[in-house]
Amino acid sequence: MMFEPIKELFNILNSEKSFLMKVFAVLTVISLMYIFLLRVPSYTSNAKIFINSKDSSLTTNQSFLGGILGNQSDGARDVQILSEIIIGNSFFNQLVKNNIIISSKDNNEYSFETWISNEINSNNIEKMHAHFLKILSMSYDSKRQLITIGVKANERDTAKNLSNLLLTQIEKSYFSYKNSLEKNKINSILLRVNEVENSLLSIQNKITLFRQKNIDYEKSPKLLIEYENFLRERLILEQTIGTLYTQKEMSEIEMKLNKDLFLVIDEPYLPTYKDAPSNRNLFLMLEFIAFFISISFALIKHELSTKRREL
Repeated sequence: MMFEPIKELFNILNSEKSFLMKVFAVLTVISLMYIFLLRVPSYTSNAKIFINSKDSSLTTNQSFLGGILGNQSDGARDVQILSEIIIGNSFFNQLVKNNIIISSKDNNEYSFETWISNEINSNNIEKMHAHFLKILSMSYDSKRQLITIGVKANERDTAKNLSNLLLTQIEKSYFSYKNSLEKNKINSILLRVNEVENSLLSIQNKITLFRQKNIDYEKSPKLLIEYENFLRERLILEQTIGTLYTQKEMSEIEMKLNKDLFLVIDEPYLPTYKDAPSNRNLFLMLEFIAFFISISFALIKHELSTKRREL
């Protein structure tokens, strides 16, 4: 009894076999036309970046984009921040602004803005950014300090050239970010130096005034202690200024070394294969869908025929 519905279904499909095969054949032809005539192939060129950041006690634990990244190493934090930069509006605006030239398969040259606006037939910056995010693939591994990027295009060499373009802008943006951190440190240090120098000048004036008022201070233990406290405070301020200038020099050295932190370990390559799914897998998937659509049409036809006979 439990197999009666299945048996009835097969009987219906067998009675509508001719119609079912016709629908299936039509859908197969449509699938083939889509795969070989209408479908535009796409290719993705990937590259891998290693962020060689070293831990530093001076590095802030807060992303300038607003995300609190916690107690991570500098490399892990930089990988996460750089990933945020790449998908941001500012990064995309720099891609458009820099007007970097890419070459397509026909050896023509286009600015990035021209290429992406032609892709979507629009000059709207928001739509262009949305399309950029659509053709961009990115993943990152904070622990290993790696970022993998890929760019999709309809032509192999265009995909590779876009990946090279993207790497160039990522490198510029990363250096800009790292240098801005160091510049902020230097500015903070200089402000602190100015404060300490004012305090040093103030304590020096106090020492001069003390000597003028108390010529025989060495004979009074109380005055001598007060004078030694002034000298000790001056010494601390002088040592503080020395430490601050050392930190400033270290930040200036870090700015020069930042260029060694960005390493491309896998260069963009010319894609060999089309993006998934392959034509074979796509055909099998479409045939599977076509088969169930054909069954649905056959069941609908049988139901309509049954109702007409009953009338």
